[in-house]
Amino acid sequence: MKRFLISVVLASVMLSASAFAGPSAKFAAVYGNDGPYVVSTAVIEDATENTVDSDSNAGFTFARIKVPQQKELLIGLSAEVGLTTDTSIKGKNGGSARAIADAGAYVMICALHTGTSDVEACAKPGPVTLSRRVQELHATLGGVIESCDDLNDDGVIDVKTECEVSDEEIGLMQDTLASHHFNFVLPDMDQGEYDITAYFLTSADVTVAIDEMSVIAGGEVSGSAFANAFIGSYMMTVQQVRAVKGSILDIDIIEP
Repeated sequence: MKRFLISVVLASVMLSASAFAGPSAKFAAVYGNDGPYVVSTAVIEDATENTVDSDSNAGFTFARIKVPQQKELLIGLSAEVGLTTDTSIKGKNGGSARAIADAGAYVMICALHTGTSDVEACAKPGPVTLSRRVQELHATLGGVIESCDDLNDDGVIDVKTECEVSDEEIGLMQDTLASHHFNFVLPDMDQGEYDITAYFLTSADVTVAIDEMSVIAGGEVSGSAFANAFIGSYMMTVQQVRAVKGSILDIDIIEP
C-alpha cells in the first residue's frame, strides 16, 4: 500500500499503559468522535506548468485485552472517511491540460506486547483501503469571444489577433463523507496481554499536466487541483473467540 511503512509508524508511537483501566478478559473497545483525525491535504492553484503536490499523515488508536493460550481475536474497525477532490482548468485559444486529485484512507491492525513496541503479529488480511478516490479532469478550451475588430481591413477576422477572448473555465468537485467497516482476525495468539493497535494512514496527491504543444500553438491554460482526506468518528472492537479448527483459511476467490 502506497507509503504505508508500518516500521516508520511503529517507531513514531509510544503506547501508554495509563490510558486504560484494567484489561478485559473477553471484550475491549475504543472509539473517538471529536475528529477529524489524520488529515492530509494537497493543493495546486492556477499552475501554468507541470506541477505535483502530495501529503500523507499517520495516526493510531489501541485497545488492551488479555488473551489465554491459543485463542483468536476478532477485530472490527468502523470509521467515517471524508474525501474531497476538486479539479479545474481555465484557458483559451486551444489551451489543453489535465488536473488530477487523488485522496485515500487506509488502516492496518497489529498486536503489540503490553508496555512495549514489539509487534507480535499483524491482523489478517493485512492493510486495507477504507476509501479512495481518483478524480481526473481533462479539457481543451477555446475561450469566450467578447468582441472582434478587423484591424487590417482584409475582410477576415483572425480570432487570436483581432478578437478579445476571455478565459473559459471548467471544474469538477466532489465531497464525500461515508462510514466504512472491515473485520480482521489475529489467529492462534500466545497467552498474554496485548495492545491491539489500529494504524491509520491518509494520503492526498494532486497533479496538473499542461499540454505543451497546445501552448506552443498559441493556447493559454492553467490548472488547479485540491485533495483532502481525513478520518472522522471511529470505533474498534476486539473480541476474544475460539475459531473452529481449520476454519481460518487463505483462499483466493474462484471465478466461474
